[in-house]
Amino acid sequence: MALAPLLGLLLLLPLAWAIHTAMLGGLRPTSKVKLVPMLSPGERQSLMTYQRPCERRADCEPPLTCFFNARSMWRYCTDSRCMTDQQCSDDMVCRTMETVKGGPRLRQCTLVGVRKEGEPCLDLSSSREEACKQGLLCQDRRCGRPCREEEPGSCPEGFFCREGLDGPSCLPTCEGRACPEGQTCIRPDGEEGVSICAQVYGQNCQRTPCPEGQKCSMWNVFDHPGEAWGTCLIRCGEEHTPACPEGFVCQTNYCRKTCDPAVPGACGPHYKCDRYYEKFAWTCEPDW
Repeated sequence: MALAPLLGLLLLLPLAWAIHTAMLGGLRPTSKVKLVPMLSPGERQSLMTYQRPCERRADCEPPLTCFFNARSMWRYCTDSRCMTDQQCSDDMVCRTMETVKGGPRLRQCTLVGVRKEGEPCLDLSSSREEACKQGLLCQDRRCGRPCREEEPGSCPEGFFCREGLDGPSCLPTCEGRACPEGQTCIRPDGEEGVSICAQVYGQNCQRTPCPEGQKCSMWNVFDHPGEAWGTCLIRCGEEHTPACPEGFVCQTNYCRKTCDPAVPGACGPHYKCDRYYEKFAWTCEPDW
């Protein structure tokens, strides 16, 4: 009987430690997908492929994986660089990242920024202007507060809750809602399920569908959260026929309207005559 209090204390210690870890560790990934561990400096240096360039997961020694770092714009073999927020600097948080071709996920320190709830974001931003404020998650390129899928009220009006790499968060939706005058409810490219109110420049191909064989593109960019550029794109390249129509050129896998930069207004309002690189042709691009 004298040992009973001691035994009770010992049974409570694991629970207390779990609560303590959860409070200190920040958000944890909830996915069942395998997570790359965080190695010690000695373990990293013992691997020949550590921080070497890669194209696929097989180029990296286990447990390393092939990761494209959008901040440094290169692909290399690496492990997780954190598991909790406390392993990052004060101005950063630990978040879960996708790796090349659906490989195991890893954890990276990413900046805390200025982007508000519902605004566009990058999950591995190189500047605070593209990162979410403290307490928000960047999921599908949108900042949102953590939420509970089983509780619709855990998101504010105009948002819905969806699972992400670091747990569910609130994403914006304007479906079934009235937009401000001059704006339309659109679905930005690459943001599954997300919809926002925006003024559309060019062709609103989500309201008037593109001709058969063409792809509707609706871009909404960081510096213009209430605006979007819409157009119908024709795929081109060796595996696509026919060739681009007259006045268009095949560039980055799509037919793009050519233009002369010396001619003012050659592309019409809200578009500009531009080129990505010197070797590229001059084409009409959104003026964002």
